[in-house]
Amino acid sequence: MKFEKISNKLVDFFLMPLLVISICGSISLLPTLLQLVPNKAILCFIGLLILAYVGYSLLRVKEKFFRILNKIKKPLLVILICMTLIWQLMLVRALSGKFGWDPRIFIEYIYKISSKISNDKIYFSLYPNNFLLLVIEKFFQSIFSIKTPNDLILKLNFLNIIIIDVSAILLFEAVKKLFSKRVAYYTIFLYWILYMMWPFVVIPYTDNWSILVSALFLFIYSRNQNFKNFSLNFCFGIVTAFALLMKPSTVIFVIAMVIVKIVFNLQRKPKVEIKKIIELFASLGLGFIVLYSPVKIYQQHNNIVDIENVRKMPVTHFIAMGMSGNGGYNSNDVTENINIKSPQKRNKYNVKLIRERLSQMGLGGYLKFLGQKQINNTADGSFGWAAEGNYLYGPFIRNINKIENHIRALFMHIDVNQGYLIADANMSGYKFFPQIIWVVALLFIFLASIGDSVETLQLLKYTIVGGFVFLLLFEGGRSRYLIQFLPYLFTLAGVGLNKLIILKSKVKK
Repeated sequence: MKFEKISNKLVDFFLMPLLVISICGSISLLPTLLQLVPNKAILCFIGLLILAYVGYSLLRVKEKFFRILNKIKKPLLVILICMTLIWQLMLVRALSGKFGWDPRIFIEYIYKISSKISNDKIYFSLYPNNFLLLVIEKFFQSIFSIKTPNDLILKLNFLNIIIIDVSAILLFEAVKKLFSKRVAYYTIFLYWILYMMWPFVVIPYTDNWSILVSALFLFIYSRNQNFKNFSLNFCFGIVTAFALLMKPSTVIFVIAMVIVKIVFNLQRKPKVEIKKIIELFASLGLGFIVLYSPVKIYQQHNNIVDIENVRKMPVTHFIAMGMSGNGGYNSNDVTENINIKSPQKRNKYNVKLIRERLSQMGLGGYLKFLGQKQINNTADGSFGWAAEGNYLYGPFIRNINKIENHIRALFMHIDVNQGYLIADANMSGYKFFPQIIWVVALLFIFLASIGDSVETLQLLKYTIVGGFVFLLLFEGGRSRYLIQFLPYLFTLAGVGLNKLIILKSKVKK
């Protein structure tokens, strides 16, 4: 058997069961979400389905419709882009407000207001991997002379629009090059309807940056699959450094790429040219060092925050935390790790926790735990919107138009205890609709994974398996952590949809 087929069977051995668990978990959420949908929305949805079915059934009308649509597709695309931008701007105006957890801490550091919570004083000592985002936000604040925290949040959310939309362009161009224009349109449609149109634009954190990183990886790879272009290798090295500094788990794509390249080169048995290998590593390494080294040096000699390396949370802490509760954040584990000053003792404490939790669950219990955690990590089609307390609350802007008022009512509700608007995890009952689309996307991903063993598909599959396994072993517990892998998931879903259409056309013939 060929190496590429063995490799494909190996990755499918892990991917298929995990996808089945995700599909089952995502479907299981639908009945509960359906009960929360407003009655009027259900009637409108059914009406649209009937109209779509009638239109599809009328073959002549359908063919004429598609001919007309093909003639005016460019003006329609321009209109759609403009409407999307307007919608995103209204999202920012309607929803931008205060938020909790890590994004809040960045703002407090920039404006020197972090003294009220003792743990915040050592935040970047505990999590130095978030330092680059702090530097970017501080630089952004300084360049535009932004005076107040609220104004900075608004401006960062406008920056989010650019990040999300540029990622869409890069992703489209990458998928078009790697597969086809049609697959690219399917991929971007899923990205547009499940991410661009939802309010992730109003949370300035690493999630949106990680999507940009993934899109950049795919874009550069699509133009330089054999890594023969020095300039693109250099850029790939820079993006790898940025990924490692911004969100280390995004480097899973690079690991997957190395595995796939080794497998396919073993199959082809190319001549080993030492000179080319040296040039490759030099170009990649140079690009990596150009960004990574200055940031790391500045991290230790900056004027924003003091970082004590001995306080850094060890890898074992995130593994231990990922084995408790629903596999997500555990405040007791965090507190204990903060209280233990010695890195060696902290690591020993976490290793002890891991052993205890494994012993309590047993092998069967741990496998059952991982199955449930896979559902927690991947089943939610809203990608964890408002899953955390104080995720987003108290919107800033009061003078908003009617549409923006509707947006605010859709994504926020009044907290009875606090008396202010707070992000609504159920999206006023409308969470059911993105959930349906997410279920369909997962089914397309499953379809795309069946049979084919070509290099690019294996790269996507290895990346997705790597992402799933990472979230299973480390802190996870909600689908917000899946955002960093969405470009790969949506691409594979686009491939699956295209595969279904091709199969259908073959059956008709």
